[in-house]
Amino acid sequence: MENLIFKELKLKDINENLLDKYNRYQEVKKCYRKENENWVIKNIEFIENWDKDKKIKVSKGFFETINNGGYVFGVFDNNILIGFAELHSKKFGSRNQYIQLDCMQVSYGYRNKGIGKKLFEMCILKAQEIGIEKMYISANSSEETQGFYLNIGCKDTEEIDKELFEKEPFDRHMEYKI
Repeated sequence: MENLIFKELKLKDINENLLDKYNRYQEVKKCYRKENENWVIKNIEFIENWDKDKKIKVSKGFFETINNGGYVFGVFDNNILIGFAELHSKKFGSRNQYIQLDCMQVSYGYRNKGIGKKLFEMCILKAQEIGIEKMYISANSSEETQGFYLNIGCKDTEEIDKELFEKEPFDRHMEYKI
């Protein structure tokens, strides 16, 4: 674990096989749902996992993000991608104060070791560098994902992005002030 390499990915780093050994497995037992303006934990169970087609689609998304002026950060263990985060380039919100932090993931077996936090910090530094006020996160409803974002200082967003909300109505829409 001490030999992990964290870096900003470039177009040349992206290919269809980039996520071949990435393990998205997550067994979810509880999820947050909004009821009467409060977030409550519900017993909602599902397993999240990605097949080869999904991994190819995600890696193509990395290419699109970078090609459109956004940023992708990766973590490698022995040249195997084990974590990543995408920071889109499009500004939005009433004052163009937001950019979206999208698809931040850490491979099964590498979670709860500070990798996600370090990826998040890389995104913060980039957002500061490009003059962004807040990162917008449409966070998966699982108890673990929500706990991660709440523990690093995210809060419910002051402005809901309608387009993202319609795509992901069960996600918790959060922000992080830079």
